Amino acid sequence: MKTGIVVLGHGSRRAVDEANHVLLRLAEIVKANTGADLLETAFMNPKAERQRLADAVGKLVAGGAKRVLVAPVFLSNGLHMKKDIPAEIEQLKEKYRVEIVLAAHLGADPRIAAVIVDRIREVAGN
Repeated sequence: MKTGIVVLGHGSRRAVDEANHVLLRLAEIVKANTGADLLETAFMNPKAERQRLADAVGKLVAGGAKRVLVAPVFLSNGLHMKKDIPAEIEQLKEKYRVEIVLAAHLGADPRIAAVIVDRIREVAGN
């Protein structure tokens, strides 16, 4: 079964679009590390004026995906994770008749903590 991936972030307003480039770069790294042929980036914030989840899923389905994995780049299990994204996924499942699976939020993962510690060490002078 052909699988597509959506790397989904909140996004920043278009006025500070350079902030959105972090998610785009992360998506490139995910693509390189997974070898995924079908990978799209999407943003929840409409003021980002970038591709939304529905458009990303539509592109993946048009590319032949029968299964879509949504990888949220969210630290916590807030409102987007609990309500907004699952509701949108249900609508997209009905529209495209494909399997769409939402991965867990990032959470308090020790690997993220390790990056924070690295950043602290960079400025601590040790």
